[in-house]
Amino acid sequence: MDHIDHALGRPVEPLAPTFRNHFATDATGQQAADFFASPYWEPAGRTGDMAFFAVNEEGRRALSAHLKAIGDPHRPYAVTYEGTTSIVPAKSASAAKYALYLQISDCFCDLRFRDFVGKTRAVLAARSNVYG
Repeated sequence: MDHIDHALGRPVEPLAPTFRNHFATDATGQQAADFFASPYWEPAGRTGDMAFFAVNEEGRRALSAHLKAIGDPHRPYAVTYEGTTSIVPAKSASAAKYALYLQISDCFCDLRFRDFVGKTRAVLAARSNVYG
């Protein structure tokens, strides 16, 4: 399930559209053979010695059930920084702020975390607002 979760970008709701859906692996390795044999993956191409796979609907349903079964604590947070809001999956509002800071800090190399936090707001997002 971890590979499916990773391939989909670790979504809070795997049944909703995700920003990514791919996994790359060695085309001749055991992992590729396992993915070909799995009911959760579809081949998505090959380049050189790399094979690419996409999670199919059955895989999305399996991940959704798995996350519910384990009581996954991640929820969607709407994090707003300087007028731009991003949906960030996290266990808490403060964890969502930190996750967004990690995502943008490479682009804003002079941005200190304490300055970022002072200008940031995070609220639990309603799933209907996030996923349509």
